[in-house]
Amino acid sequence: MAVKATFIASLVAIFLALFKFIVGFLSSSVALMSLAIDSLLDSFVSILNTVALKKAKQNSNENYNFGYEKMEALVSLIEALIISFVGLFMLFKSVEKIYQKEEISFVIPAIISILFCILVTFFLLLYLNSIVKKENSLILRADILHYKVDLLTNGATFLGLLLIYFTDFYIIDAIFGILISIYIVFGAYGIGKNGFEMLLDKALSKDIIDEISKLILENDEVKDFHMLKSRSTVNTNYLSVHLVFSPTISLLKAHDISHKLEENIKNRFKDSKWEIVIHLDPYDDFKKDLNENSTDSA
Repeated sequence: MAVKATFIASLVAIFLALFKFIVGFLSSSVALMSLAIDSLLDSFVSILNTVALKKAKQNSNENYNFGYEKMEALVSLIEALIISFVGLFMLFKSVEKIYQKEEISFVIPAIISILFCILVTFFLLLYLNSIVKKENSLILRADILHYKVDLLTNGATFLGLLLIYFTDFYIIDAIFGILISIYIVFGAYGIGKNGFEMLLDKALSKDIIDEISKLILENDEVKDFHMLKSRSTVNTNYLSVHLVFSPTISLLKAHDISHKLEENIKNRFKDSKWEIVIHLDPYDDFKKDLNENSTDSA
């Protein structure tokens, strides 16, 4: 469903881009032209998202044991860089228009056109939000952010064109172009940050780790734990940890305890898929390694 949604979004973005570009060119509105370029970029991004989602859903193999889920993070980071570049370019063009003092024409057709774009974008957002509730996807959430930005910037441009119509204060167009560009760049930062953190295997949040730590220590047979590491992709959380047991405990009992712990973690965080690896230790080898290192350095 997510793949179909991104494909539909790309078609809508192409249509809106061409529509805004024609009206923006005829009216000489830099704000409308910036929205046209942003929509054209959205269409490219949505097409790229469709390809990435198909790849990300492929199963793991002997070369890629963890699958292709990080493809979504990589594409999100690429999107953020492209969007930032376009935003900065439109910022430059908007500032340039202030110095050139260029007026815009066909204000009424431009107002009607942007109102039409607002309605189309609004209904597209309703559709995308209904899909993301059923199928979690970083790429689809990034697409939704794109079109939320579109909706807000379209609304701002609509208000700007109304002000121009009633006041003939044409610098408003350039001012709105600047504000839209800045908003685009900040939106790109949020998308890029999530993708970047996922590519670098950022650990799960402190709240989740603290809750997992409590679950580990609930069993009296677990003396301690160490080497707790975590990371996440769009749909899966990965966790590894070493549990310390008494040297006299049977392997079967230690295994049963670790298996029960896995179930408790998955039940506690049902909204996420988990891949958990637990190592069983008869003593705290982590502290032992630290002591040996401190002795060697002395």
